[in-house]
Formats: sequence, structure tokens, C-alpha cells
Amino acid sequence: MSQKPLIIVSGATGAQGGSVVNSLLATGLYKIRALTRNPNSDKAKALESKGAEVFKCDLSVREEVENALSGADIAWIVTNFLDPSIIGKDPGEEERQGKMIADIAKEKGLNWLIYSSLPDSTTESGGKYPDVTHFTGKNHVEQYIRKLGIPNVTFAYLSFYSQNIGTFFLPLISNENGEIDLVIPYFEENDQLLLIDVRDTGPIIAKIIEEGPTKWNGKKVPIASENVTIKQITDVLTKVTGKTHKVRTLNDEDIAKDFPTLNNKSLKQMFKYEKEFGAIGKDNELQDITIAKKLHPNIKTFEQYILETYGKSD
Repeated sequence: MSQKPLIIVSGATGAQGGSVVNSLLATGLYKIRALTRNPNSDKAKALESKGAEVFKCDLSVREEVENALSGADIAWIVTNFLDPSIIGKDPGEEERQGKMIADIAKEKGLNWLIYSSLPDSTTESGGKYPDVTHFTGKNHVEQYIRKLGIPNVTFAYLSFYSQNIGTFFLPLISNENGEIDLVIPYFEENDQLLLIDVRDTGPIIAKIIEEGPTKWNGKKVPIASENVTIKQITDVLTKVTGKTHKVRTLNDEDIAKDFPTLNNKSLKQMFKYEKEFGAIGKDNELQDITIAKKLHPNIKTFEQYILETYGKSD
């Protein structure tokens, strides 16, 4: 009996990694090592009960990453710019982590590295948006990985999460007219936002792994469901909830006054970049988002996500 390939999944209790680890576990085809800083969390224990090897690993600590990658065949790697050690402290730490992980993957003889990347918003915008560190940093890591000589590398580009609607990114706030405002920096009704239910990441990555590295080596893969206008988003919310939703567009003054959590260069430039260039940029290789649906035919539309999240209206 041949041994199952060992797949490493970072961020295993987070949004992207959690989806990936659960999808891979469901296949029964692989041995899964799920990386988390807190193996005693409820999410980690749930993964363990499903058969994952839950492994304590802080991606900033070289020794822990070396231990985690030992003996691995394939790794899914995502770094987290919202980590308290990065956001508001050291934005360059995410890039340092990514390059260190890549170096260790090379040293350990990893066969296939699948990395969650994003566009170089500085270069793509011609220097207009130089401070979206969590985009450019990930892309710098991608470029670094491409030159390292790891046998197989693939890059997943996730679009804007549907889950960000109703969170601090895009809050839904009751207004004085009894309606609900979808609050968004800079975007207006006719602007488009490329969306993905982040839980669809796992089935897409699992299918890529099933199809094998020969097909996907060196490729960028758009993880996206559909492009919708901001008005379409509010129309769907109105239809599903039965409550009127409207767009409330924030300018710099509004953000500074009412939404201090969004009042930093990086996040403000991110929204401006996405308004102008899209959530995963304008790279030709990333424009055909039907790739994601071919890999995962049951990928959710935004309306399906909202129906599932807020319940059907009468």
C-alpha cells in the first residue's frame, strides 16, 4: 500500500486555510498536517477529530516552520496581514515570513508549493498606490518563489471575500430612515467588486491538487465567483432580507471621522486600487474567472451566499 502524500496547510483554523484543510480531509486521499499557533483551540480540536495532524507553528519562527515542513510533499501557504504582529506594527513582516517559508520549503525538498498571492499594486498602478503592503508584499514573495527552484509552484489569487460584507470592512448600518446602509470607502453604485465566498477556496485547491502539478506548475489561478456592482449587492440584500439597503460611499473625511479602523494608508489605498484595478488586478492570466467554476462547479454566487447567510425572504 502506497503512503498518502503529506500536505501542509497553514492558517488551518482561519478562513482560507480552514476551507482548504477541510476540503482535503474530505477526500481521504492525503495525510494532512494542519498548522496553527493554538492547537488547543476548539477549531484545532475539531480538525484533529476529523483526522488532521494538528501542529503548533508560528509562521514567524524559523525552527517551528522547519519542523512543520519536514517530510511534506505539498504545502498550501497563506500569511495573514491582520496578524497582530504585522498590522499596525511591522507591515514588512508578512513578506519576511513568506520568503523564509519559501526558503525552508526549498531546503526541505518540498515538491509543490501552493501560495496565496495578490497583485503588486504599486507596480500595477504605476506607483499611484504604493502603500498596500499586504498586496505588494505577497507578490514580492511570489516573485521570490518563482526564482527559488522549487520543482512545482502555483499561485492562488483570492478576490474580495463575500464575508467582508457586514464586517468592519463593509459594515451594514441602520440609518435614520429605517433603511440599511452598505458602508464602503470610495466605491459608488456602478463600481464593480469581484467576490468569492472564502469557503469555496478549499474545493478549488483540492481539485487543483487532484489534477496535479504538471497542469498547474507556474500558474496563477483566480479564486473568484463573479463581478457584481455595488448596486447589485444592495439589491440582493434588499431582496433577501426584505429590508431596503442603500450604498453609503465614504470619502477620506468620512473615514477619518466615523471609521477609524479603516483610517490608514494601506486600507484606504486598497479600496482605491480595487475600485480602479479590481480585487486581483488586471493581469491577463487572472481575467478568466470561469476557471474557478470549472474547478468547483458548485461555487456560490453572491446571491446564494446571502441567501445562505441571511435566510430566504417570504
